[in-house]
Amino acid sequence: MKETICAVVFSVFSFSSILSQDLQSAIKLFKSEQFAASSSAFKKLLSQTPDDGDIYFYYGVSFLRKFQADTVNTSFSDISDSAKAIFELGAKRDPLNPLNYVGLGGFSLFLRDIPKAEQYFAKATSLLPSKENINIVMTPEKQCVVLYNMADAYIRTGTHDTAKVFPLLRKAEQLYNKDPQLYIVIGDAYIFMRNAGSKAIVNYNIAQDLDPRSPEAKLRVGQLWVRAKNYPDALNSYKEVVRIDSTFAPAYRELGYLYSRANRNTEAQLNYKKFLELSANNTAARKRYVNTLIELKKYPEAIKELEDVIKVDTMDNDVNRALAYCYFETGQYDQGLTYSKKFFSRANPEKVRATDYAYLGRLLAKSKQDSMAYETLLKAFLLDTSKSELLSEAGASLIRVRNYQKAIDIYQMKLDIKKMNSLDYMQIGRAYFFLANYVMADSMFSIFNSRQPDHIQGWVLRARNKSYLDAKDYKGYNSTGFAKPYYEIVLEKTQSDSARYVKERFEAIDYLAYYYLGQYYNYSKSNKDGEKALYYYTRMISLNLAEKEKTNSIKKVIEALKLKLL
Repeated sequence: MKETICAVVFSVFSFSSILSQDLQSAIKLFKSEQFAASSSAFKKLLSQTPDDGDIYFYYGVSFLRKFQADTVNTSFSDISDSAKAIFELGAKRDPLNPLNYVGLGGFSLFLRDIPKAEQYFAKATSLLPSKENINIVMTPEKQCVVLYNMADAYIRTGTHDTAKVFPLLRKAEQLYNKDPQLYIVIGDAYIFMRNAGSKAIVNYNIAQDLDPRSPEAKLRVGQLWVRAKNYPDALNSYKEVVRIDSTFAPAYRELGYLYSRANRNTEAQLNYKKFLELSANNTAARKRYVNTLIELKKYPEAIKELEDVIKVDTMDNDVNRALAYCYFETGQYDQGLTYSKKFFSRANPEKVRATDYAYLGRLLAKSKQDSMAYETLLKAFLLDTSKSELLSEAGASLIRVRNYQKAIDIYQMKLDIKKMNSLDYMQIGRAYFFLANYVMADSMFSIFNSRQPDHIQGWVLRARNKSYLDAKDYKGYNSTGFAKPYYEIVLEKTQSDSARYVKERFEAIDYLAYYYLGQYYNYSKSNKDGEKALYYYTRMISLNLAEKEKTNSIKKVIEALKLKLL
């Protein structure tokens, strides 16, 4: 039998001085979740020594570890078939080596076939020295490894049979107490089978002392601190892992997760990105990376990552949700609506969030489907009444489809909960205006003007609404001039940027010209009012915005005023 150190299914494996450097390198690659490079390395080793059972064992384990590292991106049927075939070939090529029987036993536990697993473990045990097997020669170190491999197979597959696991570990320690991997497995047994964190960390520290340059035990300590919600110590542990081995990919994944919990999203992004670079794009980690990008509002980058994810994972509905959000935020509303509808078509209604309805409503609004947008936005608000801005968006959609009374009802809900913002007053004012309730409209516009005194359109709306409150004389002239001071404010506030606000200025000048003309002819008879009328009509001609027929009428008024004012 080839006498090399064994290792455990699904575990992180120790480097041993009796393993070749090439095999150590291959093992290190899959421990760092660099599975493609690891597979290439194992194939090369097998081409050189095709009867070495150890190589087959580690190669089979690398497949199982690949599945466990990324269950989304990896097909279990393909991976499990490959692992089983490699273990079986290893047992055939090197039949006296217990490693591949340990591998087959662990594989059977993974399938929940406990009787089959115990048969394979019994076969592996039969290849160890015993009173019955006095002719088998094997060092205590090797026997230790076989035993803790079997124990670890139970732990890693969730087969928590403490009556088998702890006796195996005690016997392994009695045989040899210098293997750091043994103490990692003991620590795992305490944390996963007995939830005994203090005993777990003692054993992880022993493993670290035995192999100070190995990142594995230190990573376990950091994960233990995370379980205990001791994030500062966890952070220090993960940073130490990176100092020990800057190519150890899992450390960057854990750092990314930890930073994201602390809302340190820039650092989370950098660490997730580093992990993806080292691990050949683990899909589960890529999704966590996407969450970080969305938190950082880096939506184009998030879309790129999500498009890669969806190539290998078409079933995760959270991907549809995230794409809907990101496409909306980047102004790609058609794509966003497509993914939002796809999300809702697959979603369990009990798991739909208020934010999901909010984004669907916004996408519908951007797609000019405002009637449905209003209903969806209102549903989002009713699911989360702290999001009062959704009522504003629903009201705006109703105004666009000219359902003004319902829009008023929506804004009234905001008034009732005292969550109105400045623009809400302008919008509800517009709804009242379109319903010809000019008194209420004026009240709303007044509040808006007081809150947003530099908002030009607010003054234009107020002035326009006031003009409908003007009393008209028998010739149709504005006799009261309610709108006059407001149109004068419009002219004053737009004077510094007259080119930008030329239409608003034309509206104001048109009103003032007509008002002064009525004053001159019907009321004051004062040349002063006539001159103001002439002044404003002349300015209207200079703006050159009136239609041809109106321009001709204005010119006639100007000529008449000039003659009358002589």
